[in-house]
Amino acid sequence: MRKNDVAIKIAGLAGDGSLTTGELLSKILKKMGFYVLMIKDFPSNIRGLPTNLTVRAKDKPIYGPKDNIDYLLVLDFQNLPLHTHEVISGGVIIYDNSTHPDIPSHLKREDVHYYILPLANISREKLGLEVIKNVVALGIIAEFLNLDHEIAYKVIADWFKAKGDKIINANIGAYELGREKARELGKKDDYYLEKLGDPGRIMMTGNEAIALGALAAGCRFEVAYPITPATEILEFFADESREFGAVAIQAEDEIASINFALGAAFAGARAMTTSSGPGLSLKTETLGLAYMNETPLVIVDSQRAGPSTGLPTKTEQSDINHILYGGHGDLMRIVLVPGNLEEGFYFTALAFNLAEKYQTPVVILTEQAFSQNKFTVEPGALDPFKIEIDRGKLLTKEDVERMKAEGRQYLRYEITEDGISPRAIPGLEWTIFTANSNEHDETGYTTEDPHLRKEMVDKRFRKYETAKKSGDLPRAEFYGDEGAEVGIIGMGATLGPILEAMEQLREEGINVKFMRIRTLWPLYEDELNEFIRNSEIVFVVEMNARAQLLHLIKQFTTEHEKLHSITKYTGRMFLPAEIREEIIKVIQRVKG
Repeated sequence: MRKNDVAIKIAGLAGDGSLTTGELLSKILKKMGFYVLMIKDFPSNIRGLPTNLTVRAKDKPIYGPKDNIDYLLVLDFQNLPLHTHEVISGGVIIYDNSTHPDIPSHLKREDVHYYILPLANISREKLGLEVIKNVVALGIIAEFLNLDHEIAYKVIADWFKAKGDKIINANIGAYELGREKARELGKKDDYYLEKLGDPGRIMMTGNEAIALGALAAGCRFEVAYPITPATEILEFFADESREFGAVAIQAEDEIASINFALGAAFAGARAMTTSSGPGLSLKTETLGLAYMNETPLVIVDSQRAGPSTGLPTKTEQSDINHILYGGHGDLMRIVLVPGNLEEGFYFTALAFNLAEKYQTPVVILTEQAFSQNKFTVEPGALDPFKIEIDRGKLLTKEDVERMKAEGRQYLRYEITEDGISPRAIPGLEWTIFTANSNEHDETGYTTEDPHLRKEMVDKRFRKYETAKKSGDLPRAEFYGDEGAEVGIIGMGATLGPILEAMEQLREEGINVKFMRIRTLWPLYEDELNEFIRNSEIVFVVEMNARAQLLHLIKQFTTEHEKLHSITKYTGRMFLPAEIREEIIKVIQRVKG
C-alpha cells in the first residue's frame, strides 16, 4: 500500500477552472493534517493553452516536487502526451474522454491504472453545466484516495460562499456525483491517505509571506508595476493596507515605481517596491541613486526565465549577476535569499531593519517557484510579535538638542568608523542637508575633491563590512553529515529538491552535506571556504544556464578543481533525481 505521500497533477486548459480543482484539493488535504505543496505550471496567455497544477501531500514537511506523479487527472486531450510519461509505475491516470474517446496506442501504458470516463459529457447531462466537471473529478479523486468527505463539503461551501447556496449545493452535488462514478469504476490502485488530524497549519504563497512580513515590519508604502511573478505582493498588500494604515500604489511603470518608493523612504516611511527581472533592469539607475544618497529602500526581485520577456510564468535563478553587479560605478547592496515561508516573512522584516540601519538598498531575491507556489507552514510560525524594529541612527528631537548644546554641526554623510552616518528625516529642525546623485562632502554638497571622493567611497563600503561583523545578516544553513566528502551548495527554491536528492543518495550509500546560502551579498566567504575546504567534491546547484552562483563562489576560493556545476534552465523546478543522477555521474568520473 502506498500511503501518505502522493503527488496529484491536474492538467487542463488555461481558464477552464482546473486550477480551482487544485485549490480545493489542497485545502482538503491540509485540513486532513498533511503538509501540502501546490506547484503551478501555467502559460502566460489567459486562455486556451495547456496548464497544470500539481498538489503534493505528505506526512512530513516538503519544499519541492516529487520525481514522479502518482495521480494524473487529464481534463483535455492535449495534456495526455505532455504528462503521461511523468506517472510512476503503478500510478493512476484519470482521463476525460469527452472529446477524444480513445487513447492512442503510443500513449497507452501497461504499467499504470486507467480510470476513463467522459467527465464533461456527464457534467453537462447530469448537472446541466460542463464547467463543473472539475468538481466531479475532485469527487472521483477523493473517493479513490479515501479523503475526508465532511472536510470536503466544508471546503467547497467556504470556497463558493460568495456565490450563494445554490452554487454551493450544485458543487457539492458534483462532488457526490464524482464519488458515485468512482464507485462504479471500482478502485484498481493501491494508494491510500489517512486522516492525520488538523494542527491548524496555514497555507500561502511566498509572495503572501513577503507581503505579510513587510506589513509586520512597519512597511507602510508599497509601490509596483504589475509583473509576473511578483504582482501578488502588491495585490495582497493592497487588500490588507487599510487595516494597517498603509498605502499601495500601482505606478505607471517600473521607473516610476522605484522613484515613488525612494521618495517615500527619503521622507521617512518604510517603503518597498516589488518586481521581476525586466522590471529590475529599469529600476537599476534609481538603485544607484539610493546607494549614493544612502536612502534605505527594500526591493523584491522575484526571478523568472529571461532575457527580455523570456518565459514570464516560469522559474529561474538567472538574475544573480544583475542583482549583484547591475548599475554603473562601485554600487553595492545587501541581498537576502529566503528558502521557505518563514524566511520569506522574517527576512522581509529583517530587510527593512537592514535598509535603515545601514542606509542602503536591500534586495530580497526570490524566484517564481517560491513566489507563486503554495506551501504549508506551522501555526504560529509567522509571528509578528517576534519582529523588532531597528531604525538605526535615525535622529530624534532629543538627539538634535544634544548636538546643538554640544556645538556640533549636523553632517548627513559624516565619515564614521562604521561607515554609517546620522540620518534625519526632512522637516526635523536644524538638520537641513543636500541629497543628490553627485559625489558629495559630509554635508551633501557636491564635490570633486579627489581625497574626499576616496574617503566617501570607502565610507560607503565600510557599511557592508560592519554588517558582516555585526551578526545582523543571515548566515548559511547546513544540512546532512558535516563529515561527508560530498558537498552541495545552493539557495532559494533548490532547497526541497536538494534535500530529497540527499535522501536518495544516502540510500545508495553516498553521504552528502548541504550549504544553503541565505545572504548572497555581502557573501560570508569564511563559511564558504570552510565548507569547500572540508569537502572532497562540491556541487553548486542552480537554475540558470551560465552557472552564475558557481562563478560568484569562484571569486572567493582557490579550490576551483573541487567545484562542479549542476544547472537547469527549462523554466521548471529541479526534480530530486536530476540532482542525484548528476552527482553520481560526476563522482564516478572523478573517482574513476
